[in-house]
Amino acid sequence: KRKYVGTGIKLYSDQWGKDLKVKNHPQSLVFNQKLNDMVSGIYDFVYQLSSQNIPFTFERLERYLNNSESGTTNSFLSFMEKRIYERQVTDSTKQRQKCVLKALKEFGRIKDFTDICDENIRAYDEFAKKRCKCQSSVYNYHKILKVFVREAYAAHLISENPYQNFKLDRGKRVARRFLTKEELVKLEAKQIDDMCLNRVRDLFLFCCYTGLAYADLAIFNFKDGMYRIRDERIKTGTPYNISLMDKVMNILKKYEFKLPVISNQKYNSYLKILGAFCEIKKKLTSHVARHTFATTVALANGVRLE
Repeated sequence: KRKYVGTGIKLYSDQWGKDLKVKNHPQSLVFNQKLNDMVSGIYDFVYQLSSQNIPFTFERLERYLNNSESGTTNSFLSFMEKRIYERQVTDSTKQRQKCVLKALKEFGRIKDFTDICDENIRAYDEFAKKRCKCQSSVYNYHKILKVFVREAYAAHLISENPYQNFKLDRGKRVARRFLTKEELVKLEAKQIDDMCLNRVRDLFLFCCYTGLAYADLAIFNFKDGMYRIRDERIKTGTPYNISLMDKVMNILKKYEFKLPVISNQKYNSYLKILGAFCEIKKKLTSHVARHTFATTVALANGVRLE
């Protein structure tokens, strides 16, 4: 059986897409959110009936819809959470956005769209400064929030964008760390019996001699007979073309051309242990490997920056 349910949303035919979403409308975001909330609410209602062994009827559904409060919400936090899952970005970006959403909930002064104002953005800035160790981290807190505030403004969910009057301070630029030739040799020569630590060293050295970021390393797939890597960066989509040197090929052969990739979080945790074990005073991170490639491996051996 079929029952038609009014949504309260009126559109022209060219404002409804094949993907069952509102398009070409100044309030597309809020309308799509309302529709998704309605559908989710109905699914929850049916699930509750089933879990209580209550038979479904259209009369019960109609009573639920009449009493439902699952229409358009004024919650900015709900809007932000929904957009995090909808936006086509990498998993690492989503994770950073979720961290900022969690921080907003702890902050407590920005919940609804009406809370987005100059005063609360300044208070959020002070809140972030207490949580973060450096100004660059505070800047990133604002950078992520700013994306969703701008979306809300574009969708006419807020009348003003407070970030238009708020100047963001990036903080002091931190000098890029890289390993010297001597440190790189020291890392390679160290006898490591622990299997996990040994694998992490190999992955780090692989990045040192290719310049790959860890996100690109995680999807690396060696093609037989191909001694150059041609691909696009996960982060920027920029194409790259890298020659595989002998040291890189030796690492690939060691693992039968399939690298033992682990999560980025575990990788960076092991790198701290690796640095201490090899008596390298610099903090090892995946970015240190990239900078080592650019500085010690490439520039120091006459490879042009371009």
